[in-house]
Amino acid sequence: MKTNYVFGYFAIVALFFCSCSNNGGIMDSTTKIDAPTSVKLVVPTGCTSLIIKYKNSNDEIKTTEIPVDPKATVYGQHDVSSLTNLNLTFKSKSDAYIDIYDSNNNILAQNVFVKASTTTSRANDDTAITIPEDAVAKYVTSDGPQTFYHSSGVAMFDDSWPNNPVVGSVDADFNDVVVDYDIEAKTVDAKTAPSQTWREQVKVVMHVRTMGGDYPRNVGLYLEGLSSKYIDNTTSKLTIGNDNTDEIPANSLNATVSTDGDHPKIQINNLGWLNSSEAQTTYYTNSKTGAKQLFNNRTYNESQAKKYGHDNNTSLFYNVNSGYINQGGDLFTLTVIFRYKDRASMAESESASQLADMIEAVTNTEKQNFYIITNSGYEIHLKGYNPTPGYTTYATDVTKGNVAMSSTATYCTNEGLVWGIKTPVLTGHVWEEVSFYGAYVNYKSFVQSNGVQNKNWYVEDGANVPDDTMIVHNW
Repeated sequence: MKTNYVFGYFAIVALFFCSCSNNGGIMDSTTKIDAPTSVKLVVPTGCTSLIIKYKNSNDEIKTTEIPVDPKATVYGQHDVSSLTNLNLTFKSKSDAYIDIYDSNNNILAQNVFVKASTTTSRANDDTAITIPEDAVAKYVTSDGPQTFYHSSGVAMFDDSWPNNPVVGSVDADFNDVVVDYDIEAKTVDAKTAPSQTWREQVKVVMHVRTMGGDYPRNVGLYLEGLSSKYIDNTTSKLTIGNDNTDEIPANSLNATVSTDGDHPKIQINNLGWLNSSEAQTTYYTNSKTGAKQLFNNRTYNESQAKKYGHDNNTSLFYNVNSGYINQGGDLFTLTVIFRYKDRASMAESESASQLADMIEAVTNTEKQNFYIITNSGYEIHLKGYNPTPGYTTYATDVTKGNVAMSSTATYCTNEGLVWGIKTPVLTGHVWEEVSFYGAYVNYKSFVQSNGVQNKNWYVEDGANVPDDTMIVHNW
């Protein structure tokens, strides 16, 4: 889960629901003071998390989940201190009055005044970082009673964690694994079309763009905004292009999808195959041309190399070396569909909770936790995200590198540098052994300012001009 502020706009009403059975939670204090506002609560015994709902400036209902931990932990604007005496600290950009309820609609605190906070600078607060979600594309479409929520982008990784992710220590090319993705929630208006709620689903599509390193073995997505309890069934399909399953070699890439835990985990495995001799000698049928094509072409194309202006081929990988790009080729594509339970027979409150969960999974991009796993067993995530529940050695592994780490943000150096990034469009990755910082000249200031400066670092506009000779343009 990524740590950051959720009160980005007017939080006119916020409802806090305890995800547990109620055993008599009571209001401990209601207050009206200057920011940040703190309210202390006695929460029901056995409560493990709070589901927070609030309205933004567009009158949209937003939700986020805060674990209740016996140890003091910080999740953005909330300081969660103890299991029974809960202290919530709110930092809001706009004044608001909020009400806090438990899961049975019992009032815990009413008319709590949250004063707009002006004391915290995002540029100097690791918990406030929104890299790179500030830029992730989100849009909504509709078709009759159906509404479609989308978020999409590209996730890029450098496999050098826990070592310094800068030139000199490593090549810092962020092309060791690159995937693009689209996440869509299809919802139905239960009032106008109650017989069609069975159609509701969340669909995830991921394409493997590159394999530019020796170490990565898996790339995954932990959907922290999606609760497994609402999922009725799951289907998944790994293809070459959109529908070719017949020509996938048996020992090549494969995929796993798990809904056993609190949230689904999607993973594409055996990425090393893309750089293997088998990938260089095995053919498939190109969906666009109908011609036979190698998965990883190792025949040097001099005209292609000259066209793109970069010819460093000391290490040959998948889709990162000029003259060897799989130009016009199909990509390994994973499509996963989570079908939700039919809301037709649900109580209104349960139906509303499930609907909010679907929307949250897509629109709250900070709960879309992308990662890679290396041959050393390391999980590498974007800044501020936690490892998946299956990775239990982060606390030890983070100390094994040659760089000082941030004490307040995961997967981040004390200078604000990271090993994973997202962009909202099909941003070109860089050539092998080319510095990402050199190609995208404003990226470093963006990442070190916690996303405040140069938010359009990947766009060619005016003074922000990425070095075209360093970037692969076969999207």
